[in-house]
Amino acid sequence: MTDLIREAIAAEADERVDPRTVMAELQKKRRRKPFGLIAGAGLTAAAVAVAVTVLVPRTEPSINVATAPPAQPQTVLLMGLDDYFHTDAIVLVHVDANGALGSVSIPRDSVVDIPGFRRERINEAYTEAYLDPKGEDPDVAGAKSLVKTVEQLTGTKIDHWASVKMSAFGKVADVLGGVDVCLKAAAKDTFSGADFPAGRVRLAGDQALAFLRQRHGLENGDLDRVARQQAFLGSVVAKLAQQPDKLGDIVKAINPSVKVDDGWDVLAFAKQIKQQVASGVIPVGVGDPMTPGLAVDPAAVREYVKTPPTKDPDTCVR
Repeated sequence: MTDLIREAIAAEADERVDPRTVMAELQKKRRRKPFGLIAGAGLTAAAVAVAVTVLVPRTEPSINVATAPPAQPQTVLLMGLDDYFHTDAIVLVHVDANGALGSVSIPRDSVVDIPGFRRERINEAYTEAYLDPKGEDPDVAGAKSLVKTVEQLTGTKIDHWASVKMSAFGKVADVLGGVDVCLKAAAKDTFSGADFPAGRVRLAGDQALAFLRQRHGLENGDLDRVARQQAFLGSVVAKLAQQPDKLGDIVKAINPSVKVDDGWDVLAFAKQIKQQVASGVIPVGVGDPMTPGLAVDPAAVREYVKTPPTKDPDTCVR
């Protein structure tokens, strides 16, 4: 299995397009084995809204506000995994003592220093540790590696982490009878399988995954994909609000694809959230033509994470 993964990763490197297009080619051919069943977290911009409304069972007893201990600020790293153990989505989420939630996305092709590895695109941090877990559970080793990398990049202490397979979101769309998104222009890409007209589109199953995975043919590559992820999950939350009876079916569909660290009380975290603040994306630039990826200035990232902008995601995306 490890050899097959390394061959796939090597093939990805061989197929990279000109670095000025930002992203590299990767066809999804092999499915990853499911995680253990752990009720838990969510993913990207509307990430924690999904975690709260979708993944946390409403049948749990409510907290007695009068006797509950004061809420403590928490910072959580959410990661969405592709079939080759790369992190297609990386989101840093913070909830303050007043319950205000803010999130910052980190593009997967951001070139950073990975502790114990080398300077590389950040989506390799999970992969390398997964392939060489040094006696740990591979998923835990991968998550810890990405946590250390993000902590070093942002200067932020991360309290907990959650991972989810990107394929789970196709199941969410299926359960909801499709998820509506808006495209500024028609999109077609043979690598992801995307083939959508301009305007309002209803996505489900493989179409939803193609929408979330596409980066080729998009003007801003991975940055446009981040915007798509935000728009998709925002639409999921809106549609679930119209169909609350679908919650149980969604939980059953995606729980096998979700994993969280053992020490995280997700239910308490979800109930701590009182309001959601608009999301942002760390500042990045075009990298060295000899090193495919996005250039990142850690000092600029740390300053940004302190006070991210409060811009709502575009309702229509590329």
